[in-house]
Amino acid sequence: MQVPEVKVCGVTRQEDGQKAISLGASYLGFILFEASPRWIDPEEARGIWGKLDQGKARSVAVDVDPDPLRLAKIDSLGFDFFQLHFPSSTDPERVCQWSEIVGAERLWLAPKIPPSEPFPKQFLPFGDTFLQDTYSPDKFGGTGEVSDWQSFEILQSRFPFKKWVLAGGLAPENILDALSATSANHIDLNSGIESEPGIKDQKKMEKAFSILHEQL
Repeated sequence: MQVPEVKVCGVTRQEDGQKAISLGASYLGFILFEASPRWIDPEEARGIWGKLDQGKARSVAVDVDPDPLRLAKIDSLGFDFFQLHFPSSTDPERVCQWSEIVGAERLWLAPKIPPSEPFPKQFLPFGDTFLQDTYSPDKFGGTGEVSDWQSFEILQSRFPFKKWVLAGGLAPENILDALSATSANHIDLNSGIESEPGIKDQKKMEKAFSILHEQL
């Protein structure tokens, strides 16, 4: 089993971002959705990113169902990728607009899919990367609850031409089980390595990356 690429999401402090990069994070996620407890202003996020010794890491702007004009404004700040959460009932034309603004190769799509619904294949053409998070009827990610690993593994097998990112409640205690169940090549760490929302616990980060690099 290979070591997966890791995105550390919900970064709000420069010291947390630098620690994540030093441990080997491939991506840092900045949540620009104001209802999130990990919200950060887009300009502030870009300021933090600019002060980091980035190495090979890349930035990910995370938002929920943004108006295309808002997405274009965020794009102008220079983020590398855009992770957009949205209801599975969203008009494909809106998702197409996002793809046209930032490019499918830079778009990470995270449709919120109720357990009773099939995966919305109509969105596949618009993004090269798809993220599966834990379903919640009233939240878009950030629940801290473990996602459906079996569903993720099935989707990754059905659509191998896309990049799949496993998110949802991943922590040092369950990373190996998650990877064994899904063979995920890309994972998202957030609440499972925090002391409180938006504040990363550096010991937990160290433990998570140590497990990945020493036991895989």
